Amino acid sequence: MQVTPAADPQMSREDFLMFRDFIHEKCGIFFAENKTYLVRNRLVKRMADLGIKTYRDYFYHVKYDTSLKEFNALLNLITTNETSFFRNEPQLLSFSDEVLPLLIDEKNKQCGQKRLRIWSAGCSTGEEPYTLSIIIHEKIRDLTNWNVEIIANDISEQVLQKARRGEFSGITMRNVRPDILTRYFTKTGDLYRVNPSVKSLVNFSHMNLNDPRRTSVNSNLDAIFCRNVMIYFSDEVKRQLTRNFYNALRPGGYFYIGHSETLHGISKAFKLVYFKNALVYHKEATGVAATAGTGHTATAQTAAKPAGSSAGVSSGASRALDLLSKIKPVSQHK
Repeated sequence: MQVTPAADPQMSREDFLMFRDFIHEKCGIFFAENKTYLVRNRLVKRMADLGIKTYRDYFYHVKYDTSLKEFNALLNLITTNETSFFRNEPQLLSFSDEVLPLLIDEKNKQCGQKRLRIWSAGCSTGEEPYTLSIIIHEKIRDLTNWNVEIIANDISEQVLQKARRGEFSGITMRNVRPDILTRYFTKTGDLYRVNPSVKSLVNFSHMNLNDPRRTSVNSNLDAIFCRNVMIYFSDEVKRQLTRNFYNALRPGGYFYIGHSETLHGISKAFKLVYFKNALVYHKEATGVAATAGTGHTATAQTAAKPAGSSAGVSSGASRALDLLSKIKPVSQHK
C-alpha cells in the first residue's frame, strides 16, 4: 500500500514519548527526542499496512497483542540489523591471534575434555557467531577433545530465523577471504550456505538483554561479544547489562564491545587491556577483588598485561586514553 500524505499522520511529542518509554521499558532501547522523525518514518508504513490511522491506536494494538507478534514486528522496525562476516578486523584479530591462543593454552593444561564457551549477545542475523566459529576452526583444527559452545541470541525472532538458516549473499560476505569461502561455505547460485561444522558450534536462542533473569542464566564464559548493541541503550540499562556480563564471565575472561564504545562512566569492574590489535576489557583472574558496578576495581587507567600474555600492552594510562580519544563514534548496529 502506498502511503499518501493523508495517511501519514504527524507524530506529536506525546505520541513519541509514549512509544519511546514503552520500548525502553520492554527492551532497554532508548531514543532521544531528536529521533522522533526516525521513529515516525519506521511506523508509518506498518500502520498503513494494518489500516491503523493514529499512533495511539497502533500503540494499543502493540501493547495488548498477547501473541507478541506485533511487538516483534515493532522491534524489527526500530532496530538496525546491519552486519557482516569478519566485521571490524582489528578486534577479531585480537581475538584470533592474541586472546584465543591464551585461552587454548590454558585449556590444554587441563585434564580431560577441554571446554570453551563464548557469548555473542545481540547476534542479529548470525554473521558474528558464525565468524567466531570459523576462527575457532582455524585455530583448533581437531576439535575431537573439545566442547565448544557459542551462545548466540537476539531479541528479534525474525533475524534469528535467518541466522539459523545460515544462508547469506551480497555485501555481508565482502570481508570473507576466498580460502575461507572454500573451506566453510557451500555456494548455490548467489547464496553461500554455512557448512554444518560451523553451524554445529553455535546455539541460537531468543533473549531480551533487558531481562536480568535471562541474562543471568549464562555463566562461566571465556569471552563475551556485545559489539555495537549497547549504543542503543540508556545508561541505566548499560550499567545493569554490564554487571550481568561481568558476572557471566569466568575470572580471566574477556569482554568485547564495539571499537568506538567505552565503559567509561558505566563500569569500573573490568581492566582495559591494550593488545597489539585492539583494546579489550578483561575480568581479572587474581589480584584486586572486584564487585561489578561498585568501582572498587582496576580501571582503564590501570590497564595491565594479563597473566601469561605475550601481547604488547600499553605502558600507561596515557596510551590507552589517547587511543580512545582518536576513535570516532559509530551509529550502526552490528
